[in-house]
Amino acid sequence: MKSLLIFLLPLCYVTPAIAQDCKGFYYLLNNAEIEMTVYDGSGAATGKTIYKVNNVHKDGDGVISDFSNTYYDKNSKQVATSTGHFKCSGNGAAVDMKMNFPSMPNTTDTKMEGKSNGAFLDYPSHMQVGQELQGGSYEMKNKVKGMEMVLSYTIRNRRVTGRENVTTAAGSWNCYVISYDLDFQMTMMNKVIPRKFTAVEWFAPAFGPIKTASFSEGKKMGGTLITGLKK
Repeated sequence: MKSLLIFLLPLCYVTPAIAQDCKGFYYLLNNAEIEMTVYDGSGAATGKTIYKVNNVHKDGDGVISDFSNTYYDKNSKQVATSTGHFKCSGNGAAVDMKMNFPSMPNTTDTKMEGKSNGAFLDYPSHMQVGQELQGGSYEMKNKVKGMEMVLSYTIRNRRVTGRENVTTAAGSWNCYVISYDLDFQMTMMNKVIPRKFTAVEWFAPAFGPIKTASFSEGKKMGGTLITGLKK
């Protein structure tokens, strides 16, 4: 359960921008790749996710890209994949929230059926410290060893709480710090398991998430960090 929850939190984020800046976004570069390393609560690497941009095209007054993400465990074994969409326009950017469920570690035979409620998480083009951001809710049905599992979550109380510089193996960025609450629920064999979390992301304008961390009852559960870029 813990490994699943660590992995769920950080993967649904994108970069805000005004329309004329859309072409410079990493998630809008064909064949670009982003490596995001996943860590447990003690800081040990448990795997990594590779995002790859597959298709970029115009969408009304903005731009949209399709991208896949593949999760590998700590032994570099591929576990599962999923897909998502990055949108950029004059209002900012958004990504469908099913990217919060890209794979489930330790369940290599999981079949992701991906029942989408069409929810997106938005980032405005001009963020400010103290600004409240829109939340969202999502639900996905999965098959785990032939049994149905329903995963659902609600992100709320999103707020820009500061600015910080973050340096990783992939580069350096000046980031907005965004905090939020996450209400998670897993239902399997008519048993409901609810959990509540708090999370923080370090978000770089004109790029996207650089670092994340999640907490339960004050204890760090895990996080992610960008460790590689290719284009």
